[in-house]
Formats: sequence, structure tokens, C-alpha cells
Amino acid sequence: MKRKALVLSPESRLKEVCSDKCRALLNEHFDVTWNETGKDYTKEELAGMASDAEVIITSWGSPSLSEDALEKATKLRAVGHAAGTVKNLVPKQIFSRGVRVFSAAPRIALSVGEYCLAALLVSLRHLTTLDASLRAGQWRELGLKGRELTGSTIGIISASSTARAFINLLAPFQVNVLIYDPYLSEEAAASLNAKRATLEEVMSCPIISVHAPKLPATERMLTRELLARIPDGAVFINSSRGPVVDEKAFMDELQSGRFFAALDVFEKEPLAADSPIRSLPNVLLTPHVAGASVQGHLSLMEEVVKDIIRGLNEEKTSYEVSEKMWEVMA
Repeated sequence: MKRKALVLSPESRLKEVCSDKCRALLNEHFDVTWNETGKDYTKEELAGMASDAEVIITSWGSPSLSEDALEKATKLRAVGHAAGTVKNLVPKQIFSRGVRVFSAAPRIALSVGEYCLAALLVSLRHLTTLDASLRAGQWRELGLKGRELTGSTIGIISASSTARAFINLLAPFQVNVLIYDPYLSEEAAASLNAKRATLEEVMSCPIISVHAPKLPATERMLTRELLARIPDGAVFINSSRGPVVDEKAFMDELQSGRFFAALDVFEKEPLAADSPIRSLPNVLLTPHVAGASVQGHLSLMEEVVKDIIRGLNEEKTSYEVSEKMWEVMA
């Protein structure tokens, strides 16, 4: 008899994260209840449906699993999130119930890594500046010359999954990578072809990329003093979380025009229409889309479902979230 699975996403959202192959995979291995209501379930509706479910598949917009729902879900063995962080989806107590938790965050990391590489190359070659200049009727700007990525030194803040994806993509460019992460050992850094460094050392690199999760310990961790260390002519990328940076101090540094920044995240989102950062020529702005790609999103549920099947078959998993990981996750 097939295990019962409950897929929470309505059709309008499901088609973005679940391919035809994924639907077939779910139907092959599980007795699936699909959300045919045309809307997201409420927490109360989920609690009423969870009693028979052995596997629950969620994504963006899905209701969180309350303690009440978990009390009723006595047969539940796994929860798979076809999106990023699971911290707002399930309570930490879920681990004590023996329920296994899976997240597609590592798959999203690949999309973020590609975004960071694209933003870095565009920034190093001044492509946004040159585009604006050419559209304004000018030709070449004297003295404006791009830099190569090959052989550069890059400072990485946090050895998260997005950072690791970015580092992998940087390999062909023979870069020197310095990583600040208090939880990373020398051996683990070496396995990434990187070196551990202090936050001060990373913030002094000519290229800096932020990958830190939003935690109490990381809020405004990039202080005015650290931001002042950014070298003139540097490239600063933040694809993680806006609150990691002291925004007021950062604006003061950006307005000096002494370095270039590529920003996908902000302290308050959406970014205010009158935010002064919108008018700065030395900033590339994107609306929190680093992890959004057609292929990436469409593979999220499939990757999680495959991993749940591996887990239920007592095979090695790749997307499982452990209780130990919980404390340092976004």
C-alpha cells in the first residue's frame, strides 16, 4: 500500500515548482491528495487534514504546521518544503516527534550562485555604467576600464549553501577565496579551496559577497567600522539578507561613490519608491530575485520528493534538515 501524501500548493502555484515529471513521481510512490481548492489552505484546514498524512509537501504560501496540526498528524514521517527556509513552516519540536524535514534550499542556492557570478562580472566590467553612458549619447568614457575576475581575491561572508554554490562557479577563474564563518573549520574551508579569515580581512578584499543568514547574531553585523574597510574600487554583493548590513552606514559609504554594489536584498522590502539608493549610479539593484529562475523553481518539488523517497528507503539524503542545522539556518 502506498503512503499517503498531502500536497498543499494550489494549482496556480504548483505549476511553478512541480514539473510533470514530479507529478508522475509523486503519483508513482504515494497516494496523493492534491490541493484542488484553488487557494492556500488555512492552518485550521491543514490541521483537519493532517491526521492521515505520512508525507506533507509544501511550498511558498503554504500554511505553517502548528503544534495542533502535529498533534493530530500521528502518522506523519516527513515534511518536504519545495522552497527555502523551513523555520517559519514547522516548529523546532517537530524533530522530537521523529518527523524528518526536507528543504529545497540547496537547489535554490545554485540559482543564487549564478546570480552572484553574473552580478560580479557585470560590475567588474562596468556594464551598467557603460550602457547608461551609451544610451545618453556618449561613446567611451576616458579612464573607465573594466577588471578581470581571473586571479582575483574574493571575500565570502558565511559558508552557507549559496556561498558554496558561488564558490563552485568561481573555480574556472582561479580566484583566491577568503571565508569568514565562525562555524567553519580550517579543514572544511580547505575542502572548498578557500582559507578561513577574519571578518575584518574579508571586508578588506577587492570583491566581497555576503551570504549570511538572518539571525540575531548576524543583525547589522556589518557595522560602520567594517563597511569603512571596503577598498576603493571594490565590488560588494549582497544576495542574502538586508538586515545583515547597517543600512544607514552603508548608504553613507555608497553615496561616496568609491565602490560598486550589487544588491538583491534590503532591510525593508519592497524597497521604498523614494529610497535614495535608487538614484545611485554605482549600485546595481534587483528586487530579491537571486534565487528565482525558471529551471530552478520548476525542479524544487522534484528534488525534495526524490530526497524524501531516499530517506524513507534509508538511503543517504541531500536536502534533509537536521535539528543541529536549525540554529544556524536562515
